Amino acid sequence: MMTVPQAVVRSDRRLYLSMLLASTVAGLLHFSWIFLFAAMGLPWLSLANIASVACWLCCLWLLRAKGAIVPATVIGAIEVTVHQFLAVYYLGWGHGFQYFLLVVVAFAFLLRSRLMIIPSTFFVTCVAAFLWYYHDVQWWLPHDHHDPWIQETFLTLNVISAFGILAVISFVYSEAARTAENGLDAERRKSDRLLLNVLPAAIAERLKGGEEVIADHFDSTTILFSDIVGFTAMSGKVSAVEMVDRLNQIFSAFDALASRHGLEKIKTIGDAYMVAGGIPVRNDGQAVAVAAMALDMLAAVDELNRDTALPIGIRIGIHTGPAVAGVIGTHKFFYDIWGDTVNIASRMESSGLPGRIQISAMTRSRLAVDFVVEERGPVDIKGKGQMTTYWLVGRRT
Repeated sequence: MMTVPQAVVRSDRRLYLSMLLASTVAGLLHFSWIFLFAAMGLPWLSLANIASVACWLCCLWLLRAKGAIVPATVIGAIEVTVHQFLAVYYLGWGHGFQYFLLVVVAFAFLLRSRLMIIPSTFFVTCVAAFLWYYHDVQWWLPHDHHDPWIQETFLTLNVISAFGILAVISFVYSEAARTAENGLDAERRKSDRLLLNVLPAAIAERLKGGEEVIADHFDSTTILFSDIVGFTAMSGKVSAVEMVDRLNQIFSAFDALASRHGLEKIKTIGDAYMVAGGIPVRNDGQAVAVAAMALDMLAAVDELNRDTALPIGIRIGIHTGPAVAGVIGTHKFFYDIWGDTVNIASRMESSGLPGRIQISAMTRSRLAVDFVVEERGPVDIKGKGQMTTYWLVGRRT
C-alpha cells in the first residue's frame, strides 16, 4: 500500500495520489519524447523535454518528500503550458499537444484552497494559451511538416494520454465520493440506531427535523412502574458481574414486551423499570396495552426464575392520567415524563405487594371486561391520602 506523507491532510489525499500518478505518467512521456524528437531531427524539442523531465522529477520529489501538492501543481502547470507552446510552434496544431491544458485546469480546481485565485488564474491562463496557440502560434514559422501518419499518431497518443489522465482523475474522485457517501450512510444509520436507543422514534424524527424544544401535554397516558423486591439485599450475595447480567436478562425481557405491546420504555432507575402508554403517539387503547404488558412481565419473571438459584419478585403499579413529556438536557439527553400521574403510578408500585399488580381506579375504568380485577380497598398513598386501588389478576378465559 502506498504511503502518504504526514504533511498531506486526509482531505488532500485523493489530489495527492492523482498528482503523483499524473507526474509519473508525464515524466515517462517526456522521457520517451527526448529520443523521439531527437530521431525526428528536432533538437530543440528534445532539449525541452530534458528540462520537462527535470520538472516532473522535481514534482515527484516535492510530493513524496514534502507532501507539497500546491508547489508541485504550479510547477507542473507551468511546464505543461510552456511545453505545449513549443510543441504547437514546432509541430503545429494538428498533433494534439494542446489538449494537456485541460488536465492543468482539472488539477487547478481540485486544489483545496479557500481562495479561488489559484484555480481561477490557472483557468484564465490555460484558456488564453489555448486560444493564442490556435489563432496565432500555429501559424508562425517555422513548422516542421511531417508525414500525415506522424501527425495522426501524435494526435491519437496525446488525446488518449490527456483524456486518460482526466478519466483516471474522475474515477478516483467519483469512487472517493461513493465511498464517502456510503460511509456517511453507514454513520447516519448508526447514529439513528443510537438515537432510537435513547429516544422514541417520533421524537427522534422531530429532533432531526430541527425542533430544539420538545414538550407535549397529554390528556391521558398510562404509566407503569416495576421494582425488584429485595434487590439491595440480593446484590450483596452475588458478584457485580452476576448482578448486572441478571438485571440485563430481566430488563431485556421487559424491553421485548414493551416493543410487542407498542409501548414506550421511558427509563430504568437502578432496579426500577418505567413504561408509558399513549405517548409520544396518542392511543386510546393505552391502558389495555399496559395492563397486558404487566401480566406478561410477571410471566416473564417466573420464566427467568426457573433457571436461577436466586429467584426474584417484582411489584408493579399502574395509573392513568394527564402528563407532560419532553426531551431534557443537551448532553446525554433523554425523553422523560412529569406530572402527578407519574407520582401516583410510582406510589401504586411502592405500596403494592411482591408478585402483584396494583392499579388505580382511573386505570380500572379504562380496562376492558376481559381483564380480571379485584378491589383491594382504600390504601394510604403518600401525598394523596386514602385511595381505592385494585389488583390486576389476569385475563378472562
